[in-house]
Amino acid sequence: MFAEDPLTKYPLRQSLLPGAEGLAVFAQRGPVDWLSRPDQYVFICEGRGGRIYAANEAALEEAQQLIRDAHGDQVVSREPEIHTFVDPALDAVVEPIMFLRLKSPRAYATMLRDELDRRRADVKEEDLQRHDVVIRAEVRLADLMGYAKAALAMSNGSAVIWNWLLRYGMA
Repeated sequence: MFAEDPLTKYPLRQSLLPGAEGLAVFAQRGPVDWLSRPDQYVFICEGRGGRIYAANEAALEEAQQLIRDAHGDQVVSREPEIHTFVDPALDAVVEPIMFLRLKSPRAYATMLRDELDRRRADVKEEDLQRHDVVIRAEVRLADLMGYAKAALAMSNGSAVIWNWLLRYGMA
């Protein structure tokens, strides 16, 4: 399912650079276990700087907040990157495909579904419950970025979203 690299389960990455004075947290190479939540994200020091490896956008935001709380503006963050790699079996570049589960009051279902369509999500199931709708879909991580905030705005904060890495696939 995933490449040999155990870090492929973290499809979002963000480089961290220390300020001019450097930080002791980046002095050693390897994982920073006391900062990491391996089910959601890991921090890895790479010499002078470090990198966040995150399971999804929410996990990345939590890790970013943690580093801001711990070190303030002493750490500079680069733009997040979506991990892709060449799959030798397919001889092609593959990218993260996420599974999305969205639960929202029915009143917002049309707007939320339209936004998923705009983001090229492959809706697998839409379950109408008494007052809610539950949508299950597969979507490229690149298309999913920012959807959680958009869905919360569209639903007046009532949507609940879960997503996780399903597989790596061709675009």
